[in-house]
Amino acid sequence: LKIYQIVYQACPYIKFAHFTANQAIFEAFETEERVHVIDLDILQGYQWPAFMQALAARPSGAPFLRITGVGPSMEAIKETGRCLTELAHSLHIPFEFHPIGEKLEDIKPHMFNRRVGEALAVNAVNTLHRVPGNFLGNLLAMIRNQAPNIVTLVEQEASHNGPYFLGRFLEALHYYSAIFDSLDATFPPDSAQRAKVEQYIFAPEIRNIVACEGSERIERHERLEKWRKLMEGKGFKGVLLSANAVTQSKILLGLYSCDGYRLTEDKGCLLLGWQDRAILAASAWRC
Repeated sequence: LKIYQIVYQACPYIKFAHFTANQAIFEAFETEERVHVIDLDILQGYQWPAFMQALAARPSGAPFLRITGVGPSMEAIKETGRCLTELAHSLHIPFEFHPIGEKLEDIKPHMFNRRVGEALAVNAVNTLHRVPGNFLGNLLAMIRNQAPNIVTLVEQEASHNGPYFLGRFLEALHYYSAIFDSLDATFPPDSAQRAKVEQYIFAPEIRNIVACEGSERIERHERLEKWRKLMEGKGFKGVLLSANAVTQSKILLGLYSCDGYRLTEDKGCLLLGWQDRAILAASAWRC
């Protein structure tokens, strides 16, 4: 958790994912009075405090907010829910938290606890690539059947799901070299914090991509174009990320002293990269 916090503060990647998705959801909920967010990988819930603050500041007042948090550890999700409940209380937001302690491939439709009269957003940040291919189509169909107002999708912009070792190795080499170059601009030489970030965050990803096969390989990143075809094939239509989302991302990058980060647009989607290499792709979808 401490190392995750280091990455969160030192690099814009996670914040970009959260802020871009939040802006799209906030705009989709603009006039709604009862809203429900399903976060398919809630972790410690870092994404939601800023979102809740934005809801609390709405001129029309905060809506009733329900968050459904998904993850493999029920105990960890409940702790996240407790923290978010305390925050909602301090912001005077009517709030309810619903935990789902399951892997995404094991989720059943009734677990989402969909309610009539609620606007729904489904949030998937850096998580769908881990769903086995034979389950992913069913999961997306299940999400579509919930009739969400918006689905936010952020994924690593890399092709790490090829069948051959050499292709994955070369793709990972170029992709993670760009990430490590960006870390050079953030951390001082011989930084102990950087060493831990590489050891506990990026090394396991790289090892899984290049050294594992079959069900053991869970880091199956795909490029935006592949996700676009997959989402459209399941009946989703792209939602253009707004000018506010672009402006917010530019402001975020301006908070970092180095100028190597690049923001580009692709058919209404936003990509964050380092120099000439895209690292993350953010998109939004509706039924």
